[in-house]
Amino acid sequence: VKLAEAFGAKGILCSDPADLDDAIMEMLNYDGPVIFDCLVTKHENCYPMIPSGEPHNKMLLGEASTKDAIGASGAVMV
Repeated sequence: VKLAEAFGAKGILCSDPADLDDAIMEMLNYDGPVIFDCLVTKHENCYPMIPSGEPHNKMLLGEASTKDAIGASGAVMV
């Protein structure tokens, strides 16, 4: 949050899932740049992700259970 403020942006930290909706609305309603720091469980995977040392076209789009969530038109963008 302080780093965002040092660069003239608004910093928002969300560490509780119960506060996530309100924090997202605060981010969307702010008229200016926002850095949103959302803490997740250490072992939670956040997709899409690029494995270390890999190019963007080797991006992991999600677990097998979510593979149909991204359509062909969206997959083209990666």
